[in-house]
Amino acid sequence: KMTTAARELLGTRDLFVTLVERQLRLRAKRAWMGTVWPVISPAFLLVLYMFVFDTVFDVDIERYPEYLLCGLIPWAFLVHSMGKGIASLSTEPEIIRKAPFPYELLPISTVASNAINLLIGIALFVVYLGVTGELAWGLLPALIAPIASVILLVMALTSIVALIDVYNHDFRLVQANLLTIWFFLLPVVYRPEMAPGLVEAWQRADPMSRIVTDFHSILYAGEIEDPVQIVLTLGTCAVLFVAATALFRRFSRDLAK
Repeated sequence: KMTTAARELLGTRDLFVTLVERQLRLRAKRAWMGTVWPVISPAFLLVLYMFVFDTVFDVDIERYPEYLLCGLIPWAFLVHSMGKGIASLSTEPEIIRKAPFPYELLPISTVASNAINLLIGIALFVVYLGVTGELAWGLLPALIAPIASVILLVMALTSIVALIDVYNHDFRLVQANLLTIWFFLLPVVYRPEMAPGLVEAWQRADPMSRIVTDFHSILYAGEIEDPVQIVLTLGTCAVLFVAATALFRRFSRDLAK
């Protein structure tokens, strides 16, 4: 069933592109800030966390702004995508009732439209690192893997929370709190070795922690510590995406009703 769901998704490329274009048009139509905010929001978070952790707590990490941005850029993409995507099914009853189609395309297209902002943010950060002479140009192709990993992971998570939201809107009330807890379990504002034992064990199992570590490795440290782990993370996120798609199909059969 998992492979069948994946094949069916590949067969709906034209519809997927149409839904992504629709998301982009709606975002541009409603407010110009909605278009640029996902790109610049990591900069606002950077200022906040620089004040708290670099000024107040004086975290001992060299080039702390660059270290922070390596984690904040993919994290901001996750937060914005899940924040928009959680209601992607509940707010589209007309489309869902008109004709049967792979309904998971609605949350997935929301994530895909936000992925454009992710790529823009990464491109701007790469330009900054290149200008300051802190970029290992030869490692840029390796960045494709963690970018693909975070997109697949966020698509999987957004599909599931969007389906949950159809049956119970209460999850919207707790999602932000859960994401805040998750954020501080990630090595974004601190190095992985600074975390206590239980958190360190969580980070080894959490694909988002591995993605943040890969961004740090390639963009901040300028080296690939464990290329096998990068590939394994991509494979894990791909499996999670396929599994989420199959799970979505199973519980969304009567969605139009």
